[in-house]
Amino acid sequence: MRRLIAVSVVLVMSAGSPLAADMPRPGPVHVPAPVGYDWTGFYLGANAGGGWSNTESDFSFTGNPTFASANNSLVGALGGVQLGYNWQRGSAVFGLETDFQFSGMSGTIDAPPCPAAICGVDVSASYRQKIPWFGTTRGRVGYAADGWLIYATAGYAYTRLETDAVASAGASSVSLSRRDTRLGLAIGGGVEVAFARHWSAKMEYLYIDLGVRDGTWVFSGLATIDDHSRASMNLVRAGVNYRF
Repeated sequence: MRRLIAVSVVLVMSAGSPLAADMPRPGPVHVPAPVGYDWTGFYLGANAGGGWSNTESDFSFTGNPTFASANNSLVGALGGVQLGYNWQRGSAVFGLETDFQFSGMSGTIDAPPCPAAICGVDVSASYRQKIPWFGTTRGRVGYAADGWLIYATAGYAYTRLETDAVASAGASSVSLSRRDTRLGLAIGGGVEVAFARHWSAKMEYLYIDLGVRDGTWVFSGLATIDDHSRASMNLVRAGVNYRF
């Protein structure tokens, strides 16, 4: 009897082995990757957009009241490159960015004439202004969530303002040129979105205040004319960044 039971157990175990071998074995448990985007690191990119600038000039003889004022609007396309670094802590993002832009902003205006009763002779002038290039270096502070970054930015700006004027005083006329590198402050904000592991796109607005600059226009046979001018810029641009 015992021998019969032992034989039966051996037969059952032998039959169960191939069945166990044919059964599927559980695979490794898959843990999904965490959702999120880390903005920390260096980035390099390019941008393009448009801008409009306004210059306001008050003209006077030294020590005398203003005899004429002129406002000029400069409009045009712009494009350039940017380089920056971000550091993220939680949802807060802190960064520093510098950019350099080429610009086609330009405008032409006829200045109000100065009558002979004030200037001694009739004085008139027309001038063309353009901004061929400018740049900024700014800090950025933003809030990040789900691959999006909303930020505010502020910092230092510099720009090249070129003025070419043609003026007449009585029967004589003269062409004058002035090249100024102006310094100012930039402030604005934007939104940036990551669309791939290393790539992001942004839309940004900047206001640049270039402050006040005093210059002079010298005409032969006339007193020197002082030019008290103020300039500002508004920029809207879109860009793409590659993150290292």
